[in-house]
Amino acid sequence: MNNAWDKAKSLADKHATQGSIFVRLQNDGDAVVGVFCGEPYAREVYWDGEKYVEATADGPPPGATAKTPSLRVALNFYVPSEGTMKIVEGGTQWFRDLVNVREKYGLDKWLFEIKRHGKPKDPKTKYTILPEEKIDDALRAKLSHVPAHDLAQMSAGTDEAETSDGPKLIDLDVARQFADRLRALPRSEADMFLQEFRIERVRDLPNDRMPAALQFLLKLEGAHKSSNGAKESAIDPFAV
Repeated sequence: MNNAWDKAKSLADKHATQGSIFVRLQNDGDAVVGVFCGEPYAREVYWDGEKYVEATADGPPPGATAKTPSLRVALNFYVPSEGTMKIVEGGTQWFRDLVNVREKYGLDKWLFEIKRHGKPKDPKTKYTILPEEKIDDALRAKLSHVPAHDLAQMSAGTDEAETSDGPKLIDLDVARQFADRLRALPRSEADMFLQEFRIERVRDLPNDRMPAALQFLLKLEGAHKSSNGAKESAIDPFAV
């Protein structure tokens, strides 16, 4: 793959993940700079091959890929380059590294870079957390007005963790946006959308299909608008 294709793919990946509530570092070298905000939300989960399931006293759920649960910890993470509060989530080692960084630098004083080291699906993938620059007064003032996400609610609604290598589905707010726009169309066209992407519900749309799904939705909306316009133009408003 030449440089032009590499650049195009990189930009496509970037636009596919922009707008997501969750930080997504999918490829080796992907990085994000931001501010850790608020308290962590920790939970024990099992991976069932499709999504994370909260651990209970009943033991592993059907299809669990491990006999013991794993730790997932989520935090609010403000990304200045996007002007958006996001959520970042990681496992045991990632959180231990974060604790070490917090003890040494303090999370309320610095912007930090989180960087991925490992290709997709590489079990040896690691993430580094390094201080980038100190938080200035302007950013601190902005942070005081940015609302945080409800981590418990958002984690319960996600089907995967952002630094995991499991299946990646669109997050809930994007799914709701797609669903709202599809509701405005005839049901037959909404069914056409589901059939095109071989899903039973909008929430099941893979994140990497989101650009194609958006283009398909725009096509459906355009056709529906043209159809309505044709019906309206068939009526002469000046007829007597």
